[in-house]
Amino acid sequence: MQNNSQVTCPKLAIVGSGAIGGLIGFKCRQLGYDYQHLVKSQQSPIHLTDISGESHSLTPKISLISKPQPFDLLILPVKAYQVLAVLKQLHSYIHPQHLIVLLHNGMGTIEQVKEMLPNNPLIAATTSYGAFKPDTNTLIETGLGQTHLGWINDVDETVRHAIEPILSALLPPSHWHQDISLALWKKLAVNAVINPLTAIYNIKNGELTNAKYQETIHKICDEVSSVMGATGYSVSKAELVTNVRQVISATANNYSSMHQDIKHNRPSEIDFINGYVTAKATTLQIEVPYNQRMLEQIKLLE
Repeated sequence: MQNNSQVTCPKLAIVGSGAIGGLIGFKCRQLGYDYQHLVKSQQSPIHLTDISGESHSLTPKISLISKPQPFDLLILPVKAYQVLAVLKQLHSYIHPQHLIVLLHNGMGTIEQVKEMLPNNPLIAATTSYGAFKPDTNTLIETGLGQTHLGWINDVDETVRHAIEPILSALLPPSHWHQDISLALWKKLAVNAVINPLTAIYNIKNGELTNAKYQETIHKICDEVSSVMGATGYSVSKAELVTNVRQVISATANNYSSMHQDIKHNRPSEIDFINGYVTAKATTLQIEVPYNQRMLEQIKLLE
């Protein structure tokens, strides 16, 4: 491990083997980390194509989620609505010293997890890496991104120094925040635009540059900016719109995760994205009709 060879690497457990989870497993293998994927059933080798186009044949290290091998650090790159169910399933294997890393789109799970596991060190993370699984045994790295992480509760300084370099190496460049909530809100604003619009109109991300979507993009960002301001995070509509446009450009050829969920008749994370904005807005007595409309339209498609 770079510049940290004196630290014993913890045993990592990655829930599932979805696109981002599979990518994290691949990076663990490259870095020589002790890892396992926690899955429901035995799995075949994976054919992975990295961002440079190089092919890799992997036999991931797996354990059945019903009977995991011992672990120190649990990473949950799952859908927001799956987090609590997974933690309930693993509850008897999770001890107070185990670190939990939440890595998903949307907001709202932190409060739920803190209530369920009040004594566990908790990290929230978000990444803009792109990965795609066209089928069960194929994984394609579609875009390099950045990863933002932050501790949700106070932990000993020695724990920070031991853990942060290990996680930072997985999906670099990684940025650690004193208050991760601001980074999560900014990511939420991007998701609140791109995810529902691409799902509703059945388009790739890049098509959102079309003039007919611009008013809606601005209105969603304006509403999110208002709610953020009321919760103590002052970020202008203009900054949020700029962030959205950068992501649209960087992921122009991608289909959003919500587009894929709706296309394949899976539940979406809308309750944790536009639904989270509308719930916060209701509490704060702020009108957010565009976010409300996104929520309602996706619910109809589901």
